[in-house]
Amino acid sequence: MKFTPTLLLVYNRPKTTKKLINALSHIKPRKIFVSSDGPKNNEDKILCDEVKDIISKINWKCIVKKKYNKKNLGCKESVSQALNWFFKINKFGIILEDDCIPNKDFFNFSDIMLKKYYNNGKIGAITGNNFLKKKIKIKNKYFYSKYANCWGWATWRSRWKLYEKKISFWPKFKKTKKWENFFASKEEKTYWEFIFDKAYKNQDDSWAYPWTLSLWKNDKLTVTPSKNLVKNIGKNSSRSLFNFLFKSYKAERLSLQNIKFYKEVKLNNEVEKVVFRNHFKKNILFLKKFVYLSSQLFNLGQNK
Repeated sequence: MKFTPTLLLVYNRPKTTKKLINALSHIKPRKIFVSSDGPKNNEDKILCDEVKDIISKINWKCIVKKKYNKKNLGCKESVSQALNWFFKINKFGIILEDDCIPNKDFFNFSDIMLKKYYNNGKIGAITGNNFLKKKIKIKNKYFYSKYANCWGWATWRSRWKLYEKKISFWPKFKKTKKWENFFASKEEKTYWEFIFDKAYKNQDDSWAYPWTLSLWKNDKLTVTPSKNLVKNIGKNSSRSLFNFLFKSYKAERLSLQNIKFYKEVKLNNEVEKVVFRNHFKKNILFLKKFVYLSSQLFNLGQNK
């Protein structure tokens, strides 16, 4: 567990970064990679320097490699470059943003699943997040999902190579039968088309949406724990348009003794419906309001 390479995505939040490092001090990972975007202004530089100082005080026995941008590249570009750097060096690894606080079971879970599914082409990622709110009981220690939630996650170099930052394939992909039949409901399909339309037009500075779509395009699923293993303490993870609406979930303990592995990689459609309803559906009203207000502002501009 301690030897699984771990990438920390930090920036200008010294308070959350300090809590993350404190959590890691109980686990003591031996290979730590740290990436930070550059500051936007002088005020930002002070916060970024505070974060770097916290990183410099990691005091357990480990190797720490750093990639600090001199200029601000924005979330999508900075994180994309960080992950390219990380996986150029490592064949697999764990990724944590500065506001994602993992427990020890997350590292154990990631380590077990990274080894188990290393050569399984149906799996694209491993997440530490569970957004079921116990509304569906998972008999096993994990399940498969199409949602690659990234508040603490892991993957392999070979899967990261599938990442297409610009999602240039999106206009054609959304017209395919594969996309048409991908969702359990029309509202779920509408939700994600809105998200990816914005991502394609560079109207959202998120690397996570292109990553999710890249996995979907390539028929990859995500290994998901039966309990939530990472707590998000930030107000705006990944600096995405809608993530500030997501409530934080507490991290729970998950015993991994006597774990039973599935013989077949298969989605549980009932579980997928609950995940969408609990974690994404509540944003649909916000989306409708956003679209309405955007159209009103556009009309005002046209009438001037």
